[in-house]
Amino acid sequence: MRYLTPLPIALLLTLVAACGDGGLPSEESPAVLVGEPPLLASPTRTPDPTAAPTPSPTPAPTRQPQLVSLSWLGGGTAVPGLDSGITPPALDPGLQTAINGALAGFTGKASVVVHNLADGRYAATAESESYYAASTFKAAVLLEAYRQRDAGTLDFAKEVVVEEKYVMDDLGTLEYLEIAVNDRVTIADAVRGMIVVSDTPLANLMIDEVGSNNVDATIRSVGANTMTVNDRGLPTTALDMTQLMTAIAAGQGVTTASRDEMLSLLAREWFTEGVMAGVPSGTTVAHKSGNFGGATHDAAIVWGPDGPYAITVLTDGSGSWAPIAAVSSAVWQYFESTP
Repeated sequence: MRYLTPLPIALLLTLVAACGDGGLPSEESPAVLVGEPPLLASPTRTPDPTAAPTPSPTPAPTRQPQLVSLSWLGGGTAVPGLDSGITPPALDPGLQTAINGALAGFTGKASVVVHNLADGRYAATAESESYYAASTFKAAVLLEAYRQRDAGTLDFAKEVVVEEKYVMDDLGTLEYLEIAVNDRVTIADAVRGMIVVSDTPLANLMIDEVGSNNVDATIRSVGANTMTVNDRGLPTTALDMTQLMTAIAAGQGVTTASRDEMLSLLAREWFTEGVMAGVPSGTTVAHKSGNFGGATHDAAIVWGPDGPYAITVLTDGSGSWAPIAAVSSAVWQYFESTP
């Protein structure tokens, strides 16, 4: 039986690292201890010829590859869509002032886009600046997977093998998911693990299943012009991530049922130190975060006090979630005070 809360501190640290791995770029992995400590000297003694021989240790049995279910990660969570439509953006100086104030004193690089989807209020800072996407790229893979399912070209019940080439990108989440090399998962569970736990091996497996060119075509179809999964640098912008998350929330190119499933998965992501940390407890937030090295990002749809709004905060230079939470809090308070 798995107990999901509270998680051990060591596991939380592992999962935080895995969230932003990205897997695709050729970056250095986090530092690890290599080798063994020096052996300590011990006194010598004469063997006892009458003693029974010491038995050799029995090697641990190797587990045979098996089908692993990830249904325990959780069922559907009701998340509202954007049935009232999306109001085109209109610049809001007050909202811009709130964002600027939240970033005051932050010395790293930051880009922000906020769009109130109900009334159009909009503000942005360096929205076209390019960043390494970290795990935010998984939101694009999610949308493409559901588009293919609705088109009848991808069977979510299909079983796929978690090959060694995917396991090589693991930062600890596979062990927690109890997935070993050459185990099988369904496409549905690969998508679930990719989003809820932000597992990178499963995300890379899904890119191979749906096709990287197809993912990029979907990215372009929602109006994102920089983001790509075909560049090992995984570039994206705050504007691209806002376009992508808004398209998911609106169900662009998918059925209503698929839209609801995607939002439910995004609302269950385990990493909550960014946008979610800046809004009241119990607020519905569908988001995809990413963190690797100094790059720390969160892109979300928040059902706020004055209707749903899209918010993306991309940062580089500190590795801290605090600036994202500060912007999120300032935006919530602004919409709450100026309905």
